[in-house]
Amino acid sequence: MPGEDEDLPPVAQRPGRDDDPRSDWLFRGAALAGAATLPLVVIAGTISDPNSRASVNPGSSDSALVEVLIETRDEQAWASALFALAAVGLWIFLGPLWVRLRRGSEWLALVAVIGGVIVGAVLLFWSGFALVALVAADYGDAVAARFLMVAGWETARVAVAPALVMVGATTLAGTRHGLFPTAINVFGGVFALLLALGLFPASPAGLMGLAVIVWVFVVALHLAFAHPRADTHRRERAISG
Repeated sequence: MPGEDEDLPPVAQRPGRDDDPRSDWLFRGAALAGAATLPLVVIAGTISDPNSRASVNPGSSDSALVEVLIETRDEQAWASALFALAAVGLWIFLGPLWVRLRRGSEWLALVAVIGGVIVGAVLLFWSGFALVALVAADYGDAVAARFLMVAGWETARVAVAPALVMVGATTLAGTRHGLFPTAINVFGGVFALLLALGLFPASPAGLMGLAVIVWVFVVALHLAFAHPRADTHRRERAISG
């Protein structure tokens, strides 16, 4: 009916762009949630490492493994919470990443977000591993302790493929459509190459699967604080070129 929408603010009058952190505090906050994943993962990984208390390995005696498991029980509880928070932060970060990438290519934006969702799922999986370690400590289960030591680090290999998808799609979109500065694109290209090498069995894939959070940290800070107008000029030059 006439007059029903008179009180609704027109979308066209909304100031700024939807990826401008100066005009949208929610966009900046979501990007910074991605930056928060780095300290969360570093702290969680450090306190959940059984070698932080003693030098043990899967070949250590049952008593040594159980002792370390019990000593790190409280740390495992905190690590589980921190890994879960890191997963949430990464998933929130994918919102600003999607907004920026879709300005150049919607299908590359979708591919990058899918990769990021799976990386976040791996972080949530690590959160579950920490909970299993907590329960194993309560029961003094040396078999579970051995399994967690072997599987925990190797699980990081699972993150390499989706991380490569996220970084590769973002770098490709940033390069082709001028969505990010050259430094970010070069950094992403180098990181994508290292992740690709991480797919080979003899490579330190576990380290690369964890290190992708560094890339998230850098891109998140750029999205949170960089002026999008400069990225717009780069995009215009990329299109005209």
